[in-house]
Order: sequence, then C-alpha cells, then structure tokens
Amino acid sequence: MSRANPGTKPMDFVLLARVEEIPTLAARRYEAGGLAVLLTRVGEAVYALQPTCPHSRCDWDGARVDGEIITCPRCRFRYSARTGLNPLTTACHVNQSTAECHYRNFPEGRADVYDVRITEGGVEVSTKPRPFKKVVV
Repeated sequence: MSRANPGTKPMDFVLLARVEEIPTLAARRYEAGGLAVLLTRVGEAVYALQPTCPHSRCDWDGARVDGEIITCPRCRFRYSARTGLNPLTTACHVNQSTAECHYRNFPEGRADVYDVRITEGGVEVSTKPRPFKKVVV
C-alpha cells in the first residue's frame, strides 16, 4: 500500500467501465459521478483524456486510435493517448550554428490526461487531471 506525502490529499477515483467495454481501435466517452472522460485501450493499458478535442472543443466520442494516437473525428487534430500531447508540440528545430532548440508552442498542444487504475470492479479514473509538467531534455 502506498502512502501519500504529508499534506497531500488522496486522489478520488470514479468507476467508469469494465475493461472489456473499452475499445482498442477507437475511443469512447464515458460518464459517471460527474466525471466525463474519453477512454481507450492501447495493448494492456487503458488511457483517459478530456472528453473534447483541445483544438476546437468538439466531442471526441468515436475518435479513431492508431497505435497510441487519437485522431479527432471532426477536426482531425491528433493527440497521444499516453501523454495527451499533440505530436507537433514535441517537434523542434535545432539551429545548427548555435545548437539551440526552438520548440513549437501551440495552445491546442495538449489534452488533459487522467490517472487510471484497473481493479477487480473495472476501470477507475481520477476525478482530477494529472498536473502537466513540461520537461525539456
């Protein structure tokens, strides 16, 4: 059993589905307990993202999944089910003379990702999105 750091509140989870209900080549919207998320399976992993596309806020229900990439069925913007990032967000240009990296920064560059845990009862999803940490390596 893991212990939370002192001063941190334990995360709340909501049961949303059984694993076998979650599609593998598409993403589906699930709602329960005031929480709405998009769920998909990639291999044995289950991922949860915000239920609307960050680009145009359209509904993602029924989005196609290729590998770990979710494609919005309406505007065709793409996001990683694992990280929530738009593949273009991670693209960079290296200035050959100064070796500086210049990253593209799009406001629609990432979707909120939620923690998922699989229990005997099914798939539970955190009620709050995972905090985003930008890491430059």
